[in-house]
Amino acid sequence: MPQSLKILAVRLSSLGDVILTFPFVNEIKRLYPSSRLSFLVKPAFAAAARLHPGIDEVIEYTETSKDVILTNGYDVIFDLQRNQRTILLLRSAGAGVYKVRKDSAKKVLLAAAKINLLKPYIPVYKRYLNALKEFNPEANTDYTETRGMLLKENQYKGKDYILVSPSSRHFTKRYPAEMLAELLKDVKKKIILTGDANETDMKVCSYLEKNLHDADNLCGRSDIPGLAGLISGAGLVICNDSGVLHIAEALGKRTFVFFGSTVKEFGFYPQLASTAVLENNDVKCRPCTHIGRADCPKKHFRCMTEIDTSLLKKELLKL
Repeated sequence: MPQSLKILAVRLSSLGDVILTFPFVNEIKRLYPSSRLSFLVKPAFAAAARLHPGIDEVIEYTETSKDVILTNGYDVIFDLQRNQRTILLLRSAGAGVYKVRKDSAKKVLLAAAKINLLKPYIPVYKRYLNALKEFNPEANTDYTETRGMLLKENQYKGKDYILVSPSSRHFTKRYPAEMLAELLKDVKKKIILTGDANETDMKVCSYLEKNLHDADNLCGRSDIPGLAGLISGAGLVICNDSGVLHIAEALGKRTFVFFGSTVKEFGFYPQLASTAVLENNDVKCRPCTHIGRADCPKKHFRCMTEIDTSLLKKELLKL
């Protein structure tokens, strides 16, 4: 098999999913160090793909992307999205296309009927690598951190701080702000708050800023390279099941993550032994969704409000 290949990876969205392709990219570059790897992604997440130094070209998805693919003449294409849009996009790509296995129907079945057919558990990053292994049986499918990420430096470089990303797009994936404030109220170390420039994130971060000892609110003020830079410099990261978790793990950071309505079987569970998961495994209605919901369908939200946080409290006492 030639060592110099023109390779295209397709993962259009979202932040966490793009970051979870990084072990795949690492392995591509290990197997084919002289290859040229292009990455097709939606414009909103192009900056995430550009964090990886092994991606030689980031192509922003448009309605003319099909013509671009045909023109470039790739040797092999990896469809790491595998939805109707990418299947149609790559149908006549003129190269071998290797598709990720998603098991979406099994995720819906687990959430709706609590029937778990997602065994053995296969994390999302490994699903990407399994597609590579179909192309090259010598591919390693272990999780790898990403060295040399292209980060943006920030004003806190060299300072000792905790990064807290307290919000999430979906209510059921968001640890309650009031409970998080109670957990962090006695922390004397500087806390950096991050989030997107949407109303929910701004409201949560503003509340925490007012109720914590020393918190700088950067919600809505950091782009993706800036966020990655802040995560890289943090002594500890606290977040929900979100893209921040996957950036932190790619960087090998000590992380505490809250899991509410989502579970390990959906594939986005942490991979590093240094990452601590805070979740309530005694709630029978969990998971209630494979994505996230705007409210708790049972109206009690015990999957979040009854999480044992003693491990995090012990860690914070050391600071």
